[in-house]
Amino acid sequence: MNETTSIHQKRQQVRRLLDDSSPADAPTAYYALFHSPARSALYTHVNGDERVQGFVGQFQTGIDLFRPLITLVCRDAETAADLMAEALTPGRPYILFANLNQLPLVGGSLRIVQHRVLEIFRLDVGRFQPEINVLVQQSQAPDGTPRCAIESGGQEAVAGVNWQSPGFAEIYVHTDPGARQRGWGTSVAAAVTQAVLAGGRIPVYLVEPDNDASRQLAASLGYVDTGARQVYADVAYVGHPRAGANNRR
Repeated sequence: MNETTSIHQKRQQVRRLLDDSSPADAPTAYYALFHSPARSALYTHVNGDERVQGFVGQFQTGIDLFRPLITLVCRDAETAADLMAEALTPGRPYILFANLNQLPLVGGSLRIVQHRVLEIFRLDVGRFQPEINVLVQQSQAPDGTPRCAIESGGQEAVAGVNWQSPGFAEIYVHTDPGARQRGWGTSVAAAVTQAVLAGGRIPVYLVEPDNDASRQLAASLGYVDTGARQVYADVAYVGHPRAGANNRR
C-alpha cells in the first residue's frame, strides 16, 4: 500500500470526527483532510467497534520549515497521549494548531512555550458590501490563491489566503505601520473577500481577542464571531506522561 492510499483511508476515518461544513472545524479540517498528502501524516485510534476515537496529524508547512504543524481531535487525554507518542519525537519542537477544546488534553505530553487563542470569524454574506478601490492591485499567489495589495511610497497593505478547503478559505491582512489609518487594509481585505466568494468558498478570519483594529476591520466587512476558538502554540513534545510516571517510581 502506498503512502497516498494510506493517508486517503485515514482521512475517511478522520471525517467522522470533523464537520468540514462548519467554520469551527474548518482550520483543523483543512490540515486533516485537504493539506497536501505528500506533506501530511495521520495517526488514528479505532476502538473494538471500529469507531474512531481520535487522531493526531503532523504536517509540513510553509509556516516554519523546521517545525511541523500538529493538530488533533481526541475524545480524551489518554487517546491524545497514545497518539502523540506514536506521531511525535521527544524533545522536538512543533506548532500546535487545534480547537481550543483540545488544549486540556495535551498538557501531559506537550510543553507549551507560548500560545495564542484566536477567535474564528465567518463572513455573513448578507452583510458584505463589495468595495471598489482603483489602487488595489489583484494577482495570484504561487499556490493560485488570490492576493490583493496597495503599495505607494514604500508602504504596503496586502491581503491574501493562508489556506483554502473546498468550503472555506482563511484570509489574512497585513498593513505596514506607515500605511495605517488610510483605509488600505479594509480595501485589500474586501477585495480578497470578494475573490474568495467568487471562487465558491466562505471566507473566515482568525484574530486575537485583544486586536481591536483587526476585529473592527472584520466587523466592517460583515465578518461575525462564530464563538469558536482556535489555539496556535509553540510547543515541544516531552513524551508520554505514563512513561514519566513510571520513571518516578
